[in-house]
Amino acid sequence: MSKYNWDEKHIITFPEEKVVLSTKDLHVYYGSNESIKGVDMQFEKNKITALIGPSGSGKSTYLRSLNRMNDTIDIARVTGEIWYEGIDVNRPDINVYEMRKHIGMVFQRPNPFAKSIYRNITFPHERAGVKDKKVLDEIVEKSLKQAALWDQVKDDLHKSALTLSGGQQQRLCIARAISVKPEICSWMSQLQPWILSRLLSWKKPC
Repeated sequence: MSKYNWDEKHIITFPEEKVVLSTKDLHVYYGSNESIKGVDMQFEKNKITALIGPSGSGKSTYLRSLNRMNDTIDIARVTGEIWYEGIDVNRPDINVYEMRKHIGMVFQRPNPFAKSIYRNITFPHERAGVKDKKVLDEIVEKSLKQAALWDQVKDDLHKSALTLSGGQQQRLCIARAISVKPEICSWMSQLQPWILSRLLSWKKPC
C-alpha cells in the first residue's frame, strides 16, 4: 500500500458569499500526537455537508474544533484559523459561550440534562431571560416536533429526560440544540432517514 501524500490536496471551493464557515490550515494535537493535519475546508450556506471516513480518521475531532469543544480537553491544542461570518473564532479572545449559540453541536452519545423533558428544552432560554410560559411552551412543542419526538412525549413533558430510551434521548438533544436556532449545527451521530427528513424542514442550515 502506497504512503499517503499529505501535501496532495483536492479542494472544492465556493464563492466567498456562499461560505458560512471555513477552516484554514487547521491542526489538532493531543499531546505530541497530531490528529488533524492542516485541513482547509469550506461549508456552503444552507447546505448539508457530510464528513465520511473510517473510524479514527478524525471526523469527530474536526467537528469538535468548529465550536471550540476541544478547548475542554487539557492535552488538546488547536492551531490554524476557523472563520465564521468574517471572524476567526479560534482567536484566544473569543467568547466561546456566545459563539456556541451560533455554532451548535449534537454529540454521538446522548447527553440530556438531569431535568424534565420540558426543562431540557427551556433551560437555555430561561438562562437567556425568557420567562413567558406561552413562549416557552411554543418553543418546546416546535423543537420536539422538528426532532420527531413530540407525539411520543407530549403527555409526559414533566417526566425526567433520563427515563427516555437512548434514541429518544438523542432526539431530545437534537431538539434542545435546534431550539436556540443556531446558524450551524453539527451532528456527530448517524440519523435515521425519517428523522433527517424532519430536520430538513428546519430553515437553518445543518
